Amino acid sequence: MAISLARVREIYHQPLLPLVYEAQTVHRQHHAADQVQLCTLANIKSGRCPEDCRYCPQSARYGTATETYPLLTVAAVQEQAAAAQAAGATRLCMGAAWRSAPQGEEFERVLAMVRTVRDLGMEACATLGMLSAEQAR
Repeated sequence: MAISLARVREIYHQPLLPLVYEAQTVHRQHHAADQVQLCTLANIKSGRCPEDCRYCPQSARYGTATETYPLLTVAAVQEQAAAAQAAGATRLCMGAAWRSAPQGEEFERVLAMVRTVRDLGMEACATLGMLSAEQAR
């Protein structure tokens, strides 16, 4: 279901408590009120992000103790997803420390990660920074 830009603006400018009320109302229309979904976060690329977000330990601009490593392999993410599923998670959310998702092989690897997670019967989501219009499709 597409959402209009006008509706996005309306939601964005809504006061917090009415927004929370509306969110829980919509949630209850689609989900049991007394249940939560267990989700596991997976850091698929860590550190050296070029952005200057002071709150984020992934930023390359600050001396943090965050471990840095390149984009994981699909097999490593599959292993993490299987472990998360065994622990009761039904969704794996993958995050990558970069400003914009790269083109080419690395982005194709991320897509393969998403397919692998979904093949396990889990939901997959990702926070990948800015995407091009083509990548968003």
